Amino acid sequence: MSKPYSNEIKLLATKRVLSGGERVAEVAKDLKIGQSTLYSWLNAAKKDRSLKGSLIIKTLERRLEEVSEERNILIKAASIFAKEL
Repeated sequence: MSKPYSNEIKLLATKRVLSGGERVAEVAKDLKIGQSTLYSWLNAAKKDRSLKGSLIIKTLERRLEEVSEERNILIKAASIFAKEL
């Protein structure tokens, strides 16, 4: 059975590797964590980031479509008003 680790330890360890540029072996030894455990935390963190990124991209694409439609409507309205002058 695996030892339960707090979320603080998981966050600290993954940040040290992903952001701090430290090696997995060094961080695992320093925090007394198995390297395989740390690798699984890193994989989970990377998946979480990519999932958030894809959701953000989809949201931005939808918003871009809305703004583009609004812009096209304003261009048409401006051309109609310009013809009346």
